Amino acid sequence: MNKKTRLLLVFLFIVIGIILHYKTGIGSAWYLYAAAFILMITHFLFGNVLTAFSLLNKGQLAKAEEIIDDIKRPDFLLTGHRAYYHFVKGMIALQHKEYPEAEENLKQALDTGLRTSTDKALTGLNLAHMCFLQKRFPEARQYLDKVKTYESTDLMIKDKVKELERALG
Repeated sequence: MNKKTRLLLVFLFIVIGIILHYKTGIGSAWYLYAAAFILMITHFLFGNVLTAFSLLNKGQLAKAEEIIDDIKRPDFLLTGHRAYYHFVKGMIALQHKEYPEAEENLKQALDTGLRTSTDKALTGLNLAHMCFLQKRFPEARQYLDKVKTYESTDLMIKDKVKELERALG
């Protein structure tokens, strides 16, 4: 559910709740207040991170960037969603060739805790590649060694690891 729809529903539930509360009492309005509260909590705890992540996976970078930039307080997000927030921000910055910002966000994504080994491996591979491009070869090697420990089954990641190893070695 997008941000505008969620906030519109919160407003609508509160207004209808107030009207019902005024006309019939709290007994018939409490569930609307509860629904509005739950929608507001989910807005802050989850955001639209998974929507942006999905758009990023589909290659819709501009839409993913627009959605992820709508999140004003990533520190309110649950840990898993915060990790994917930083992952999406890092991948977008990487596409824009903003390497310092990309590296910072991808490191935060790894530290915060991505869910799948493929996401961890992809993050580590991108960090290794950025280090390689900046001629920081020992760091690139460290990230590459870390990528191998994630046991990703993605063949593209395995091929890219081999390519980077050949370039480093």
